[in-house]
Amino acid sequence: MTLSNERGSALIITLMLLLILTAIGIYAISISTTEMSIALQSKTGTATMNAAEAGVAFGIDNIPNTIPSPGYIGNLPGYIGTLTGSGAYQVTVRATPIFTPQPGYGANFMFQDFNVDGTGTAQPGFVGTKGIAAVVSYGPQPIGTMY
Repeated sequence: MTLSNERGSALIITLMLLLILTAIGIYAISISTTEMSIALQSKTGTATMNAAEAGVAFGIDNIPNTIPSPGYIGNLPGYIGTLTGSGAYQVTVRATPIFTPQPGYGANFMFQDFNVDGTGTAQPGFVGTKGIAAVVSYGPQPIGTMY
């Protein structure tokens, strides 16, 4: 073997190493892009869940304001609220006609159940919706003549 027979082997080895390093680089970029997409989806999911929880909390806080008289059966129409940088929520409160007595209260006091539905949507530019449904027992409310 002479030196003249091995011409160009360094070039081939260098090209093979560059090809392997390029494949590793493309794989690393692909993985980091996927990880960023997962983080963005997680952030959007958390924001929509927080917006839905805010809607339910708003509905629960407004239950005393939606009852014009004891034994009210009706709805708080769908209220839409916006959250700074987090999207928006929509809440609906429905009173049920069922009054339930609770231990420790007389027959003239009843509790009324309310269905509170909150839906959170993602901030503009993102797609996502989450919903939460809650049943709230409100009372005691005076029912009857009270004597």
